[in-house]
Amino acid sequence: MSAKQLSMFEADKQISGKPAAKSKSFSMSLSRTIAAPAEKIFDRWLIPTFVGNWMFGSHLGNEKILDLKNEVRPGGSYSYSIQRNGKKVVHDGEYLQIDRPKRLSFSWQESAKENVNKTKISLSLEPDEQKTKLKLSLQIDEALAHYREEIKQQWSERLKALSSQLVK
Repeated sequence: MSAKQLSMFEADKQISGKPAAKSKSFSMSLSRTIAAPAEKIFDRWLIPTFVGNWMFGSHLGNEKILDLKNEVRPGGSYSYSIQRNGKKVVHDGEYLQIDRPKRLSFSWQESAKENVNKTKISLSLEPDEQKTKLKLSLQIDEALAHYREEIKQQWSERLKALSSQLVK
């Protein structure tokens, strides 16, 4: 594994390979089988137009997309600005690993939640005949424990929206 890649099993290392500051965290995993090829699902996570169609919007509540930017490469960053209930919320982070179409790992921070450490999100895709098994793993700073159910609900709704858009 190169220094620019991060495995969900190496959560104690930063991209540089140096040990990260220890912080308490909790993990959460979600999975879904989607009737679409892994390549198509993978691209929906990286192309801003597609991201805007399933990750944000009215299916998650009162949301409006303001701006979606990304630089897709290990070490590249992204920034997704939305308006939620009249307030601007920025989701941003860094791509840690991109292995199309099998694995994607990135950091995630939401300005509406006051956390010092970013969440680490890992996506793995496993082809299964005409379908793909998607597994989403989140390593979340313990400071966000009171948002546990909200985070789980939001990502469940996002995966549901992604799936429904792909099987149309």
